[in-house]
Amino acid sequence: GDSHFCLVPAGTSPWTNHLYESFYAGCIPVILSDEYEVAFADELDWPSFSIKWPEVEVGDALYHYLEGLATYFLHQLVAMKASLERNACWFNWYSVDVQCSPYLLIQRRLKKLLGMQRSPPRFWTVDPEVFGSSASEPPLVFAHLRRPTRFKHVDGEASNFSYLRAVG
Repeated sequence: GDSHFCLVPAGTSPWTNHLYESFYAGCIPVILSDEYEVAFADELDWPSFSIKWPEVEVGDALYHYLEGLATYFLHQLVAMKASLERNACWFNWYSVDVQCSPYLLIQRRLKKLLGMQRSPPRFWTVDPEVFGSSASEPPLVFAHLRRPTRFKHVDGEASNFSYLRAVG
């Protein structure tokens, strides 16, 4: 398109599809939503191809900033548009580029999250002296189960359910 910038205001929620439409229009998105968190902020260098502007500053200040960028910093504007073109494939669900598609980016994020969820070692991988070394010897962590309770007796009774026997 002929426009350098596409304004991306908040919709009925902080999210709006205007951001993704700006990629296809070839203009630098100017995000005008304070609550909007860009997707894949850890994976993509958003400041290299977009501008996030505070909602309270929308007006003459924004106009003068964008005008100054297009007038006096044309090299930066050209670099941002080139970066936009390089990164647009990350949002193209019909991309045939196997190195750049939203599916690949989602897969990378899921692998990263999976790596962060690794659980600590299970108790049976711990020192056998602490947890018992044979099947006939219960581990120390289960010692509380050997204590008698109101319903469980451990003084040689065959059943732990002696309280269920009929009296008489």
